Amino acid sequence: MNEPMPAAQSRADVLTAPVLKETQPFTASKREILAAVCMYLLAYLYLKIGYTWQFPVFTAGFVLMTEYLSEGVTRSRESWFWLACLLVSAAARTLNRCSAWEDGGFLLLHAFAVWYVLAREGLFVQGKSGPMILYDALNGLILIPFGHFLLRIRTVWYSISDFLKRKQDKGRAWLWTAGTVLIAGCLFVLAIHLLIEADDGFAGMLSGISGFFENWRFDLDFEWILSLPVGAYLFGLIAGGIREDRDRLHVHGQEIEARIEKLRRVENRVWTVLAVCFCLLYGCFFVVQFRYLFGAFVRVLPEGFIVSRYARQGFFELCGVMAVNFLLLILMEKLSLKPVRENRAALTVSMILLAESLLFAVVAASKLILYIDCFGFTPRRFQSCWAIAVLAAGCVFMGRSRITGRSSFRMWLFFSAASAAALCII
Repeated sequence: MNEPMPAAQSRADVLTAPVLKETQPFTASKREILAAVCMYLLAYLYLKIGYTWQFPVFTAGFVLMTEYLSEGVTRSRESWFWLACLLVSAAARTLNRCSAWEDGGFLLLHAFAVWYVLAREGLFVQGKSGPMILYDALNGLILIPFGHFLLRIRTVWYSISDFLKRKQDKGRAWLWTAGTVLIAGCLFVLAIHLLIEADDGFAGMLSGISGFFENWRFDLDFEWILSLPVGAYLFGLIAGGIREDRDRLHVHGQEIEARIEKLRRVENRVWTVLAVCFCLLYGCFFVVQFRYLFGAFVRVLPEGFIVSRYARQGFFELCGVMAVNFLLLILMEKLSLKPVRENRAALTVSMILLAESLLFAVVAASKLILYIDCFGFTPRRFQSCWAIAVLAAGCVFMGRSRITGRSSFRMWLFFSAASAAALCII
């Protein structure tokens, strides 16, 4: 007798197993394999960049590897700019001409190198450098290199396993032979070292060789080991960047811009009133402290001041006030219901605030020029000149953005980077 099937059982029969996304097996191109092998030497040279010839060799190898792996990727004109900054700062450091930046020039060189890779491989979130500089820095310094930190090991292992699969028995024989020679060589070096320790006469006869082995033992124990994570990081940045999904990066950038647009919830008049308060505060400060602030222009010092005290006092505070103004104007632009340019009152007040910020820059520059005229240049004073120029340029470019409605952040970034690279030559 045929009985009807329970409903639950009939539904169970039609259920299908979940479809799992098939993962593609790891493969590496010939370019990646060659670059992975060469990176071992480049990473070792990186640890010796304090020497004469290793630094330019490493820089040339870094650039050539980036260009080699990036073949097929559409090159942006911006990449030439960052490459020029990288080469100028590298040449200056090689020729010991980077005294103006002192140790900071080394960090500046790294920043240029990362930005060059991002520009060459098209990895900027917005397709080009721009206001999302912090997110680009996060990608270039952390997410991309550490996200592909094991890529070099995987690439080398793939090349070995692929070679063995293609060569089969011959490949296995070659691998065993190479391993045997390597082990025997290590044992041979160990035997020489033990004989040198055991007999002074033999050690004297091989005094030159003993020093050679002692130096290499140090390199193998420390610098070669330390070069492994360095090479993994650099290869992860260059080769890993090639494997990044650029469309996903650009979509993510658009999502961030859309979220920022949703923050426009404050009435323009509120920001206008707040900005007016800042303008009045600075106006009162200029009036009350007029003689103190502008004394450097006519070389008349306030009573009780000497040149060194007058020039140093308040310099960094004035630069800090400018930074506060920039932050206020950025918040005003991003959080207002309407763009500042579309509100006449907000636009007028923001331009007044920028003019006062530019005046702060002029005052700080006058104090610094007086100090340099009396006591000469030092690396710190060069850096202070650069900081004032960057802040003053920021006022000009931000004012241009307010008037034209077009972002000038990229132009300001180029100015800052080019002037920093030029300062390396001093």
